[in-house]
Amino acid sequence: MNKTFYQTSMMSALIAGLYEGDFTIGQLLEHGNFGIGTFDDLDGEMIVLGDEVYQLTSTGDVHLVDKAMTTPFASVVDFQPTETKALTQLTKQELEALLEQEGLVANNAINAIRMTGTFSYVKTRTVPAQHRPYPPMVEVVKHQPVFELEQVSGVMIGFKIPDYMIGINVPGYHFHFISDDRTQGGHVSDFVLAQGTLETEIFKDFHLRMPASHEFDVADLHPEDLKEAIHTTEK
Repeated sequence: MNKTFYQTSMMSALIAGLYEGDFTIGQLLEHGNFGIGTFDDLDGEMIVLGDEVYQLTSTGDVHLVDKAMTTPFASVVDFQPTETKALTQLTKQELEALLEQEGLVANNAINAIRMTGTFSYVKTRTVPAQHRPYPPMVEVVKHQPVFELEQVSGVMIGFKIPDYMIGINVPGYHFHFISDDRTQGGHVSDFVLAQGTLETEIFKDFHLRMPASHEFDVADLHPEDLKEAIHTTEK
């Protein structure tokens, strides 16, 4: 059983404007059945569920993607939850507090989190596709559409990443959502769970695959404003 958190490229590479990948969705699925990421040109949010990968677009549409598509940044695990808990009436802030108070996450490890059920409210956003010359990501997020969903059943998955991994990934909690009917979803900025199930698993092995491009080799992946830029793009 594979118990490794597998990642292609780095969050700081996206901040640096490297929006084209060299790793296919098919290759990504060889390393996990659960994950999140984005697509070339920042064209939508990614959610990996089993052997299916969905593209959540800025128009509000959802597409099942071809495995030949490529990604500039994504993270996956082979999710086999070790903890399960029934939940009712829980906000995003309350979920984070519960996870930490009950020891369901480890601050210095990588934590995979899944919630399935009915949500009374989910606020999502999705950046639109970009074109060369690529604008900085901090500018891209200023023009992303926001969607507010109410009384929707679906699945929310993501990770809690340690603070020391800033730049490699996004520290803290990072969730993507997709509705059960596969028609709505995106990057989650807020939610209220009405009723559902929480599942978690902790990972302590990490594999980083770096892009083979010259563009990646020469990019500035640790700018002075990295922390602020990540906060701006992922809040």
